Amino acid sequence: MTYVVPRAVIVLIAWGLTCGLIRTLSPGADAMTFWVAGASWGFVGIVYFSYLRRLRRAPEVHRSRP
Repeated sequence: MTYVVPRAVIVLIAWGLTCGLIRTLSPGADAMTFWVAGASWGFVGIVYFSYLRRLRRAPEVHRSRP
């Protein structure tokens, strides 16, 4: 859980900044635009942080092998 919470906060902040930018540049944007932005940030967050976790675990896996 200590791994997930800070990453979720980073993704939520990025989503909020993106929504603020969309609201500023296009005040008439519909709600689906914000949901798509949130879904894309969620997907990117999952992929990126799982990749970082895999990179961090790679040396441990190789050390434990004989």
